[in-house]
Amino acid sequence: MLKLNRDVIFLILEELQNDSKSLYSCLLINRTWCETTVPILWKDPTSRYDLTDDACNILFNKILLHLSEESRNKLKNQEIDLLIEIYKRPLFNYISFWKHLDLCFLEYMMNVFKIKNSKISNEVLKLFTNNGKKFISLSIPESFNYHLFSWNEHCFLELEYFYFDCNINSDILKELSTIITSIKNLELNIKYKNTTDPSRIVKLIEAQKNLKEVSLIHDYYIKINESYHKILEESLIKCANTVQYLKIDWKPITNFLSYLVNLVSLKLSYFYTNWNYSVSLPLLKYLKANGVSSEVLASIIENTKGNLNEIIINYQHHHNDKRLIKAIYQHCPNLNYLKLSLLNKDMDIIEFQNLLINCKFINILDIIGIGDFIWNELLIILTKYSPINLLKLKLFCYLPNSNFIRSLKLFLDSRKNKSPIFLQIDSMRLWERQQQPMLQQLEHLLKEYKVKGIIKDFECP
Repeated sequence: MLKLNRDVIFLILEELQNDSKSLYSCLLINRTWCETTVPILWKDPTSRYDLTDDACNILFNKILLHLSEESRNKLKNQEIDLLIEIYKRPLFNYISFWKHLDLCFLEYMMNVFKIKNSKISNEVLKLFTNNGKKFISLSIPESFNYHLFSWNEHCFLELEYFYFDCNINSDILKELSTIITSIKNLELNIKYKNTTDPSRIVKLIEAQKNLKEVSLIHDYYIKINESYHKILEESLIKCANTVQYLKIDWKPITNFLSYLVNLVSLKLSYFYTNWNYSVSLPLLKYLKANGVSSEVLASIIENTKGNLNEIIINYQHHHNDKRLIKAIYQHCPNLNYLKLSLLNKDMDIIEFQNLLINCKFINILDIIGIGDFIWNELLIILTKYSPINLLKLKLFCYLPNSNFIRSLKLFLDSRKNKSPIFLQIDSMRLWERQQQPMLQQLEHLLKEYKVKGIIKDFECP
């Protein structure tokens, strides 16, 4: 039987690295396939799946099997349940394959197992840092005990992703900022205390040579510390030449966005008032917003250069939707994906018609009808002007009625000579018992048009 070269097997498995089911099958082919597959499965086992508590326990037990006999005996003396009664040496040194050090997970599991002995905790951590490998990502929780950990500088020389919150020990950032210059993706979780010295964060950011992606995470219900947030914003100005992806969960305090002219992706959340400056983002391709003023969004779009491919807007504050919709069809000729919420305003419906006429390349359209939205008017416009390349349509309707279903039928009839469409109908009330007849009527319509080949597939409540 012809055997594949290991390098060829590796290339095949790289293509399957996000297909866990296929990777599991590859483990069983023969020894060579198994030895090549295991490192891929164990690169980042904590994020490969949504792990159940039982799965976390099994995974952490596998980690504990790498401990020395002395350490395991200490655990047993503390009456810590290792889930196994007889120690069996692992077939592989699984920890040597880990590339993503998630201290949030390790701390959580040590708490679950009630590991309170600092020496044992340190030995668990050393399993990951004392075997000569280099991590590409690192996540540090707020309550991480810095004094438990003996840093091995070699482990983090090639770090590309770093997550921490602004309550970690400042000494951690002080040490990391002297050895790490390779971070490409940085996530900061800004919480209510913000005890981390901001100058340490600034020094870490300024030390990076190719910082491309930044996420500034903040819970909207927590009051903003303006002086602290201002320091973080201004620190990014020095990385303006490299930053291409930005997520920010508060209304900017400074005009730092004006400096980030190379942004390709911008995600904004939770600021409802307008700002007093314009931002020019000529390379912007992806804009995502949640709870942001329509005036602000319109201003951003008006100062792009026609490169926007995706606009995803969840519940914008409707200060001036006419301006927002107009900005989209005047400045986004190559738009592929649009999500938008609409009110019952004649001017919005008219402008939405102009949007469909001018944005001819939309293939995914997601519309949220606010309140008692008049869906039949919008569906009539879709019937006349829907883009020829439309492949997926998602409609969020608070409570579909018979008029909605009739108008939807007309829309589907208009697509007889077009590509089959994926249709998704969401509703807040169709699941209620008294709405079951309407739901059945809707499902019957969708099944009928799927049989006709007009609907490729559908989802409804």
